[in-house]
Amino acid sequence: MTNEKPHIRIGHFPDFEGKEILLISSDIKGLLELEEVFWQLSNGLAEYNFSNLKLLDKKFRVNLSAFNGSSDIGLIKKSIDSYEWTLTKEKWDQFRERLTGLYRIGTDGNRPLNIDRTDEQEIDVFFSWNKYPLAFWGKTSRISTPYNNRFKLSLGRSENTII
Repeated sequence: MTNEKPHIRIGHFPDFEGKEILLISSDIKGLLELEEVFWQLSNGLAEYNFSNLKLLDKKFRVNLSAFNGSSDIGLIKKSIDSYEWTLTKEKWDQFRERLTGLYRIGTDGNRPLNIDRTDEQEIDVFFSWNKYPLAFWGKTSRISTPYNNRFKLSLGRSENTII
């Protein structure tokens, strides 16, 4: 993935191993930009539209807006291609720390962001650093099933599984 330009890609996968997930994938520069957004939200920024990310790959994105709330509602699908992510400042800070942890220990891979979710309507959110190359994203659509002809989306280990 070293030949790729700096990026952030966001995709919705409605049935990954029986779960609905939103995958946010990036390289190190994208991770740092996302960390900054989460930091701003943890410091009181009222809302943020992820379409404003400088490194967002416009081909692989969904309409995602983040809000500071008085409770942790989580990521909720508002329409077929629109999502709202409402968390408290404290939870945004926890998510920022999970991103920071990836590059501090120097390992790429996946991190579930909302592992302690309580609402069944809330969509699981996974962040991936240097795990899914452009070839993976080119074979999947932003709203798709997680499997295609060549890659299998795996949220466990940090390798791509080629089928």
